[in-house]
Amino acid sequence: PDALDSLMLSFSSASDAQFHAVVGHLEDIVMNDKFHLLQRNFMKKYYQKFEDIEENKLVYTPIFNECITLVEKYTEEQLLEWILGFNMVLRH
Repeated sequence: PDALDSLMLSFSSASDAQFHAVVGHLEDIVMNDKFHLLQRNFMKKYYQKFEDIEENKLVYTPIFNECITLVEKYTEEQLLEWILGFNMVLRH
């Protein structure tokens, strides 16, 4: 293996380790009592809006968007506390 191969392997290992660290923290977040309370409170706020029917109602869209925003914000806040320099921006 030449120097470039070694560098790529080192970079790959660091990226893999970072990825696994983030996934581990995500697991901790969703298993946390604070996250469950956040979910429960959100459900209590909106459960009466839902019906057991096949058709989606227009009222579901803003509820869904609020849920996504709430979960993303909470998740990002938690990851920022646990991982120095964490950034939610997707990298390709």
